[in-house]
Amino acid sequence: MEINRSIEEELKESYLSYSMSVIIGRAIPDVRDGLKPVQRRILYSMHELGLSHNKPFKKSARIVGEVIGKYHPHGDTAIYDTLVRLAQEWSMRYILVEGQGNFGSIDKDPPAAMRYTEARLAKISEELLEDIDKDTVDMMDNFDGSLKEPVVLPSKFPNLLANGSTGIAVGMTTNIPPHNLSELVDGFVALIKNPEISIEELINFIPGPDFPTGGEIIGKSGIREMYTTGRGSFTIRGIIQVEEEKKKKKIVVTEIPFNVNKSDLIKKIVEYAENSNLQIKDIRDESDKEGLRIVIEIPKNVNEDIIINNLYKHTQLQSTFHAQLLVIDKEKKPALMNLKKLMWAFVEHRFEVVRRRAQFFYKQYSKKAHILEGLIKASRSIDTIISVIRNSEDQESAIRELIEMFDFTETQAKAIVDLRLGRLTKLEISKLIKDYNELVEKMKIEKELIENDEKVYEKIIEELYYIKTQYGDKRKSKILDHEEREIKFDELELIPDKEVVISLTKKGYLKMMNLSTFRTQKRGGKGVTGSSLMNDDVIMEVIYTHLHGKTLFFTSKGKVYLLNNYQIEENSRTSRGKLVSKYLNLDKDEKILTMLSVDDFSGELFFVTKYGKVKRTALKEFENINARGLRAINFDGDDSLVSVQKIESEEQTILIATKNGMSIRFSISEVRTMGRSAMGVTGIKLSKDDEVVSSTLLSDEKNYILTVTRYGYGKLTEISQYRIQKRAGLGIKNISDVSKTGEIVSVSYVMGREDIMIFTKHGMSIKINISSLRPLSRVTKGVKLLNLSNGDEIADVAIIKGEDENV
Repeated sequence: MEINRSIEEELKESYLSYSMSVIIGRAIPDVRDGLKPVQRRILYSMHELGLSHNKPFKKSARIVGEVIGKYHPHGDTAIYDTLVRLAQEWSMRYILVEGQGNFGSIDKDPPAAMRYTEARLAKISEELLEDIDKDTVDMMDNFDGSLKEPVVLPSKFPNLLANGSTGIAVGMTTNIPPHNLSELVDGFVALIKNPEISIEELINFIPGPDFPTGGEIIGKSGIREMYTTGRGSFTIRGIIQVEEEKKKKKIVVTEIPFNVNKSDLIKKIVEYAENSNLQIKDIRDESDKEGLRIVIEIPKNVNEDIIINNLYKHTQLQSTFHAQLLVIDKEKKPALMNLKKLMWAFVEHRFEVVRRRAQFFYKQYSKKAHILEGLIKASRSIDTIISVIRNSEDQESAIRELIEMFDFTETQAKAIVDLRLGRLTKLEISKLIKDYNELVEKMKIEKELIENDEKVYEKIIEELYYIKTQYGDKRKSKILDHEEREIKFDELELIPDKEVVISLTKKGYLKMMNLSTFRTQKRGGKGVTGSSLMNDDVIMEVIYTHLHGKTLFFTSKGKVYLLNNYQIEENSRTSRGKLVSKYLNLDKDEKILTMLSVDDFSGELFFVTKYGKVKRTALKEFENINARGLRAINFDGDDSLVSVQKIESEEQTILIATKNGMSIRFSISEVRTMGRSAMGVTGIKLSKDDEVVSSTLLSDEKNYILTVTRYGYGKLTEISQYRIQKRAGLGIKNISDVSKTGEIVSVSYVMGREDIMIFTKHGMSIKINISSLRPLSRVTKGVKLLNLSNGDEIADVAIIKGEDENV
């Protein structure tokens, strides 16, 4: 036969038919019983096989064969996979199948082959199937028309919301989370009693999903959106406990988010630990029959909150559930429903089931009562009836005679003819009357259900309370009070704090290095390569700080910029780093002159310039630095910044050193606090061709001044050898002759037990301990700290404070 039709029309119609077949026949659950066709067919087949919860298990292969042969002519693997999932406690909030044997694991281990495992219905599944033989639901032909199967199960409890569902169809998906049955019952009762109840009021009874694997749910706004619109997302995170022992600390995961593979989670944690700076010593799986337990060992002195926040941020220990309440409605169409519509669809389904069941029972009771009426009536004329039956030629003629003589119906006449003589005793007749009266009472009850809607709703509520009593349990997932936006991680919470060194070159290359990359050496060595510099570039300044701190950058235009240290890219010891202009919005002709590490904005800063100017400014004035920077100081002519330091107390003194070996020490109290735009006052008077190269704030007379020169010489001198003078003097000698040692590069206040990091202009570095230096007098040249290669010289010095000092 030839069909004239365009290919476009044929493709559209065929694809639409295929799409609807997948949507309705495979992937999307029915709103009434919450089941997909394959799930419904499995449960119905098991019911037909008599596999109730108190009967022996039967081979899974036998069940799968029954389903394929009678109702679902598809692959056995798909059917068995569905059967397995219905039996997994980590997949189903309330399992519908009891499995015996290996049904897989939360690690996504595969189940044993169907020939090895056995199954039977869980007790709660029998509530889904109860009364299916009482004409409560429509039946339809199976695939070959040889048998009947239910269109939907009677479903005595709201399985759709209790167990949830997930599925991917053509062009649409569903993802319905499971809920707590006790809470659902309370919500349904409230809805039935008040059909006008709002979704907000329903949320008081059903606060949110409840997952079989527990965990914490964060994001009440997402839950509210899901219940109101049918779509929404919220965060699920695992439950973590911290256990402390003498020498170690354990982070223990006892619950994980829903649908997360435990072994994959552990693998992800291991990978992240290896590729990050998290200090994790060991990870092991200690899960057993008692429950899930993933143990993560960390050092005793490590802040566990940072590691926990990183695990939440970078692994599946925290995941997002994207809900879509898409179902097949009673009209066999896909529909996105909110919570109230889903619940009311179930109530309407139960209303129909209860009423049809009442009609079924009423018919049954009516038939029995009708027969009993005939038997009771016959007992009053039993002698005549016996005579009629005895004198009749056959059973048919006896029935006709009884109908004509006593006005019995055919049904009653047949029952009388079949009556045993033993039932004609007085005792039996009284029992017939009693049975008849009981049937009449039952008929009244069923008639009320048929005629009175309120009675049907009361019956639904009664059955729901029964379900709650039998299967209700405590909530497994905890819903946190705060909203998801309140648990957004501060970046610092995800970054472990550590000691770092930040360096800046003359051409503006900025980099951060982990302090652990530098090993301590003896003085006089050549050092190691500290940076791969460009031609004509030299290291200009180095500071020692920590990752959670902030760095202020003071520029040639008298401005200040701010960077969080963790924003600076960490590089290897030998790398060049990035141009500082990649981090800061500098003008074309603007250069960084000095850097300062700060943790907060309390206290004051002390500024020292190349021409000997000094000033004090409150650090709070630099708290709100935007991307364009902030004015920090105004310069006199071509003056520039040498150092900026944070004042710790009013008792401190300042030591200012010049390149030609002069120095002055005076009390900082001689300098008043000024505004950001002030140029400052004179700190030291300079001789011709001299300039300030370094300064340091001093706190304790018992400690030392470390002086380092351009040619690699250094010395330790007691502070007491630098007498306190008045501000604006010429100062005193620090080194008698700088022609041999090279000009002064740095002076630093030290206690004598710190490490010192020395960087050369060609990128070499050395780390030595100051304890290897003995104290020398103020004017001596010192000892060789570093053997420099030809043309190289010292660029800057960073002091690494000891463990017992405040960083």
